[in-house]
Amino acid sequence: MTRIKRPLFGGAIQAFLPDGLIDASSIRLVPNNQEVFMHAQSDQSIIVEILERVNEVSDENAIKYHFDALAEANDAQNTQDHIVDKIQSIPINSLIVQRLTSAWYLFGRQQVSKYNEQAKNIVYIHLCLLRLGGDLATDLLISFNDPVFVSEQSSSNDQQNQNGSRWTLNDFEEFFRSLEVVDYGLFLPSSNDDNSQSNDIIMS
Repeated sequence: MTRIKRPLFGGAIQAFLPDGLIDASSIRLVPNNQEVFMHAQSDQSIIVEILERVNEVSDENAIKYHFDALAEANDAQNTQDHIVDKIQSIPINSLIVQRLTSAWYLFGRQQVSKYNEQAKNIVYIHLCLLRLGGDLATDLLISFNDPVFVSEQSSSNDQQNQNGSRWTLNDFEEFFRSLEVVDYGLFLPSSNDDNSQSNDIIMS
């Protein structure tokens, strides 16, 4: 069966999405700067976020900055609760997205409590950071959250189907490597809206 690219952000971006997903916007509110997809049989998720470009740090440290921001959102700020295992550059000529200044991959781990519970789950986090320069000034962040240990006391425990299929790193890589920007106007602020709201970063 031939796979087709599916539209994201109203069709401004498109990519090959992995099988067995649920669009989170069909069951809950998702911020306008995010696309969130959940695995139908596990607690895995893939999130695409459009963020303001972080210029206070180097390109290599920018992906670590986003990882740390995610840890803060997940209440995993303690040193033992978020660990970076690997950061490496992705050759931009291996990607479809144009107008990139650099691209990065990070693999790390976070211990995450869901819904302010006491029980903590160990989540492998894979990040892909696509840095758009010039007037675009955007960090396009793609994250793959892969729980590898779920506490019996966690509310996520009943969402785990140990015998079901799971997304792999290859699925994630196919997703971000197939990502294509159709309309770069998505990243430009509206010049006609003087009363536009602040583009505050909202982490998942």
